[in-house]
Amino acid sequence: MSGTSHKRQNHRYEQLQYSGGQAINGQGGYYGSGGSRSTLDPTTSQKAGMVALAGDVETVQRTMREAESLEQLLQREMEEQSDDAAPTGRSIELRSTIRKLMTSSDFGTALKNLEVEGQPVWGLSSEERELVTFAREKFNEC
Repeated sequence: MSGTSHKRQNHRYEQLQYSGGQAINGQGGYYGSGGSRSTLDPTTSQKAGMVALAGDVETVQRTMREAESLEQLLQREMEEQSDDAAPTGRSIELRSTIRKLMTSSDFGTALKNLEVEGQPVWGLSSEERELVTFAREKFNEC
C-alpha cells in the first residue's frame, strides 16, 4: 500500500517544472507553486487598450479601402497626363481627399486604439496586424 502512495506523490512532483531565478518576490520558482506567476495587482497584465475592438478594426479597414480606391483613381489620372504636364485639378482634388481621409480624427483614433507602444494590439489576425502596420505608414506619410 505504501508503495502506491509513494508512486502517486512522485508523479505529482514530476509535473512541476522549475522556471529559474529565485523563488522570492515572484521571481522564478516552480510553475504551479502558486507564486511563480502571481502579481500584486491582478489587472496589471490586462491593461486597458491592449485588446483590439471590432469597431476600430472596421473603421481602419473601411478607411483603407476608400484610400485605395482614391489612389487607383489618382494613378489612372496620372497615367493619362504626360510626365512634364502640370497636375490637373482632378489629381489635386484626389490627393487632397486622400490626405483628408487619412488624417481624419475617426481614423486616427481607431488606429491609435489598435496600437500599443507602436505595435498592433493583441487579438488581431495576421492580416489585420499587417493592415494596422500599413495604415500607420500611410497615416505618417500624410
